[in-house]
Amino acid sequence: MDLNAPTTATSEIWAEGEATRRKIIGDRYVDDMLAVKNAFDEEWQRYCTNQLWGRTWQRGILKHQQLSLLTIGMLAGQGRMEEFEMHFRIALKHTGVPLIELREVLLHIGMYCGIPIARDCFVIARRILREENVDLSQLESAAP
Repeated sequence: MDLNAPTTATSEIWAEGEATRRKIIGDRYVDDMLAVKNAFDEEWQRYCTNQLWGRTWQRGILKHQQLSLLTIGMLAGQGRMEEFEMHFRIALKHTGVPLIELREVLLHIGMYCGIPIARDCFVIARRILREENVDLSQLESAAP
């Protein structure tokens, strides 16, 4: 991977970035984003695919589960609940973060970002868990 390639290059970084983007957030989302065909937005999509996905998520130093947990925490800290919701669902469905770890990050968010932010995160998480029919019984035996 050439980390010195121009940001807008369609190259090996683009291919790896797009493959990782599709793996993490799904084909439908990526197809919708890439369907925008105008000079203004097309450059943004190249930038995101190359930088965010090709040069960050694709690096392989941190596992995708770790990156998901970090992303959730940072988005909560910024109060970006729409993005938090998307990434909580990604962590649950695509990167396979264990439920107990997702819960632990939300508790940690409460300590470092504040109870109101954590409350919002738990509201979103409960809704997603319900929508995805997640069996919460696994947490009953995992209590510390």
